[in-house]
Amino acid sequence: MTWQFDLVAGPFKGRTGGLAWNGTHMLCSVVLEERIVQYDPKTNTTENFRKYTGRTNGLSVAADGSVFGAQEGGRRVIQFCTDGSTAPTNDLVDGKHHNQPTDVAVDSKGRVWIADPWNLQTPYGPAIYPFLDHASVLRLERDERRAWKLKRMTTDTTGPRSIVLSADEKTLYVADGDMDKGGGPCTLRAYPVNADGTLGKVNVLHTFAAGQRGIEGMCLDSEGNIVACTGWKKNGPGPVITVFSNTGAIIESVPAPADMPMR
Repeated sequence: MTWQFDLVAGPFKGRTGGLAWNGTHMLCSVVLEERIVQYDPKTNTTENFRKYTGRTNGLSVAADGSVFGAQEGGRRVIQFCTDGSTAPTNDLVDGKHHNQPTDVAVDSKGRVWIADPWNLQTPYGPAIYPFLDHASVLRLERDERRAWKLKRMTTDTTGPRSIVLSADEKTLYVADGDMDKGGGPCTLRAYPVNADGTLGKVNVLHTFAAGQRGIEGMCLDSEGNIVACTGWKKNGPGPVITVFSNTGAIIESVPAPADMPMR
């Protein structure tokens, strides 16, 4: 397969973040510019989808067309509703404020899975609420009163950066590793999603070399393979797009046209 990289938007100020297809447009977070843009492949044009997004990174589109975003700057997950409004969710897990979510994935039941690592870039406002003593995958879901409740799903992660569910939603893939805090080598992990919604025993599909930048963003292709943004110019194979099978085998590795590919 031959890969072709085309510039369709930008350059922007600083890193870009989450990508999500809403059926007609590709949404993209321009994190440091605090906006989400939408690219129209029919016209090859890009325009604002939302402004003043509070350093929102990862995005996921729900069944009703609303978009959930991991708002790093505000330490919360927010919902961009179809009527143009924005709604908060719940940022308390076991009574404590979570960290700085970087990625989200909405499943067919409307539950929102969250990658909740630490972040060197401080959030907005005074430092009133300390960060958690763990960096985990969390999940938002509605209770019997339709209020959001938040629960911790993993206890063995050190810094989850990206998450994606398999097409049948029976497996949760997690890109883990916090190099800034010395959390050990980065890994690609797979957790079975049990019938009761809990996660089963982890299967570590791939472990990156020490000091090597792991997966910052990933998605699935039509065959269920994991297409991941990895690497940097500091060491290792450099910035690459790596395709993993669902068992962790490397199918393909393609040099990326820019350093530190994100999403």
